[in-house]
Amino acid sequence: MINLINRYFVPVYVSNEDFLPGGRAPAAERAEKERIYRDALAAKLSTGTVHVYIVAPDGHPIDTQHVATAARVEPLTEMLERTIEKLKVSEGRTLVQPAPQSAAPVCDPGSVVLHVTARYLLKKGGDFVPLDAKLGETRSAGWAAYASEDWLVLDADEQAKWLASAKPQPGSAWDLDAAVTAKLLNHFYPQTENNAIATNRIDEQSARATILSIENGVVRARVEGRLKMKHPFYHKDDDNFVHARFVGLIEFEPASKRLRSLRLVTDRATYGASQHTQHFGVAVRSR
Repeated sequence: MINLINRYFVPVYVSNEDFLPGGRAPAAERAEKERIYRDALAAKLSTGTVHVYIVAPDGHPIDTQHVATAARVEPLTEMLERTIEKLKVSEGRTLVQPAPQSAAPVCDPGSVVLHVTARYLLKKGGDFVPLDAKLGETRSAGWAAYASEDWLVLDADEQAKWLASAKPQPGSAWDLDAAVTAKLLNHFYPQTENNAIATNRIDEQSARATILSIENGVVRARVEGRLKMKHPFYHKDDDNFVHARFVGLIEFEPASKRLRSLRLVTDRATYGASQHTQHFGVAVRSR
């Protein structure tokens, strides 16, 4: 299936968040996405915001599948082969070579970039492990198949608020600034169809740092915290909650109030409604 896509098609994907009001999609792309959708409606094809659209060289959609169908190898392969036969498409070279789809943002000097990854975990024995997903297999098409990732930036002011205000001493502790912590914790959820941070509701949060050592003007501290956050799976209210504890290490320079490094991981985090929860994990590291 993947070979068919690469050899006979020009694959394009979009993020629905980019096309929401205030999203970053330019006007021309918004108009083109809307045109394809309207043309598919007129052709009485299946339509929606989570669909595969096959567009002919003349720009008009000729076939579609809902993502729940297209996520299965057999029906998507059948649609691709049907299109190749119908249009008599010749095999060609892959136009776009595989490359990372997520890149660190460009930020102001003095800022710290944080890379956040999250994924569902399966319990095997006494441990939690990710699904052994393989491209091109229907079993690898669910929400738990792959990790999600995002990037956050802490500017100089946010770093100063987050770090210790008093003269650091080994063994001393402080509560991390709640607003800066919330900026990070809002991304502590596994893959869902809803990535609108504004729909999150943090009900409980804590984050406390304890200094382990001070060497050459650099403080090393252990971070421990917990989170209870409501995060709707879809773009409508529901009773899905995140429950997580997290631990990690930070290193910073008291003189400049600059964060040198950060590492955080969750410990046995769960997500879902009370009657059905799933395990997931989040890892955060500075770049």
